[in-house]
Amino acid sequence: MYRRLIVATAVLAVHCSCSSFAAETGPQLPGAKDANPHLWQPRTKSVAVFKNGVGFFLRQGPATLRDGWAVAKEIPPAKFGTLAVFSTKKDELVDLVGSGPGEIVEFDGVDAPKDAEAKRARLQASLKLNLQLTYSYQETERTAAGKLVSIGPEFVVLDGGGNSFAVPLAAIQKMQLLENPLRIHVAGEDSKRIERTEIGMAYLREGVAWIPEYTLRILNDDTAELTLRGTLLNEAEDLIHCDVNFVVGVPHFVHDKHLAPIAVGQVIRTLGAAVAPPEVQTQIASRVAISNNGLSNSFNTPADLGEGVTDRPAEGESKALSSALGNLPQLDSAGGADYTVYTKKDLTVRRGERAIVTLFVKKIHYAHLYRWTPPEPMQHLLVLNNDTDSAWTTGPALAVNDGQPLCEDLLKYTPRGGRCELPVTTSVNIAYDKSESETERRLKAHEPSPDKFLDLVTLTGQLKVRNFEKRDIDLVITDKAPGKPISASDKGEPRADPAHLQLLDRAGTVRWQVKLKPDETKVLEYKYERYVPSS
Repeated sequence: MYRRLIVATAVLAVHCSCSSFAAETGPQLPGAKDANPHLWQPRTKSVAVFKNGVGFFLRQGPATLRDGWAVAKEIPPAKFGTLAVFSTKKDELVDLVGSGPGEIVEFDGVDAPKDAEAKRARLQASLKLNLQLTYSYQETERTAAGKLVSIGPEFVVLDGGGNSFAVPLAAIQKMQLLENPLRIHVAGEDSKRIERTEIGMAYLREGVAWIPEYTLRILNDDTAELTLRGTLLNEAEDLIHCDVNFVVGVPHFVHDKHLAPIAVGQVIRTLGAAVAPPEVQTQIASRVAISNNGLSNSFNTPADLGEGVTDRPAEGESKALSSALGNLPQLDSAGGADYTVYTKKDLTVRRGERAIVTLFVKKIHYAHLYRWTPPEPMQHLLVLNNDTDSAWTTGPALAVNDGQPLCEDLLKYTPRGGRCELPVTTSVNIAYDKSESETERRLKAHEPSPDKFLDLVTLTGQLKVRNFEKRDIDLVITDKAPGKPISASDKGEPRADPAHLQLLDRAGTVRWQVKLKPDETKVLEYKYERYVPSS
């Protein structure tokens, strides 16, 4: 008991003296009392969120380099197991990104000098980082792990949480950085030494999505107010004072499970050029290194530090996101390289939270349209004209008039300058009727085989519609014919169905676009012919 007290007192004395020494000589990162200056700690500044559960993240932060190197704790769970790291400074290049269990330095005279000053200088650069030291004691090899808290003339002190370890400086044979699996090297032009720089990281990962919702408020007979809101579902990582880009358009990933690293680099560059802020597009395209971090989760941790020397990605993030989405339909928009991006700046949404964000409020023009496809009921629709400056993504839309709901349906993807239709209800103010009769028959007009004959029958149809609305209406009628359409009144368009050209299977349609004034009645006629077996 007495011996343990002496050892504890000696360790405490060494710890105090070494802390004083470190306070005088140890480098400190401005504004980060407990941080090592060579530890790169980027902040997520921008994320582009797609509706299919994938996000394109951009992190950025300053770094103090040691011989061109910086270390980082976090390897994000990038899609395809990759990430891109780049320098934001002109004439600087991230030429090497390493991923592993942590940097190892052997003081053997080959990897690093054996003398005490060289050890002290190398350890000083690792102050406040978690280390594992291998040292000799009474001709046996031992290890100690913990945060390096101070470096004295004869001892270094590691804080292992519940225990502190005083390790003789002269006896140290090897050191290994823990919990910092990422190593980044930045090179300057003409081998120029770089001490401080700004490093960025771009990567694709799952766990974040957004769901669009529209509200259409009728203002008058031809103008409405369209509001788009986006519900952000974040199961990926904390977004703090971050610019969130809600992207219309879903990228197409051909090999989302097995993609070559060089191809992944092209995907990152392409998406970066589409959705990254302009100030970092050049850096992503020209000063980027692609690193495969597929092995980052296989490294073990010394027992002294407990679990996890590498970043522990969120477990079950895709499952959590699927649970949050519930049974909502997949609202995929038109893809391709043309993206429309709605940006909400300085947004804070932590992992596991939801946020509803108003993305735009626009005045648009609309019109009423009626569609009839006999024998179905006549439908009343609103035709929305996208005369705004961006595309409309697919999403549920609620239309209201004077505070009362008109309808709720799916507003489909609409490019800028295009039109979309929103179903309202079954029309009750447009009367309609259909009738057909046989007007001609050519007996045995065709003999497909001996003793088998077909008659050619001509039928005339009549569609009658009457407008009981108090305004003019536009009406589109598409009538299906169980034969070959041959004529139509009132500029109707007969169309044969190319999928049904066999003699007994011929089919087609007749289509009209007509205007009806209030209380006006219109009769539309058409003819089609079909073959039937002779009696």
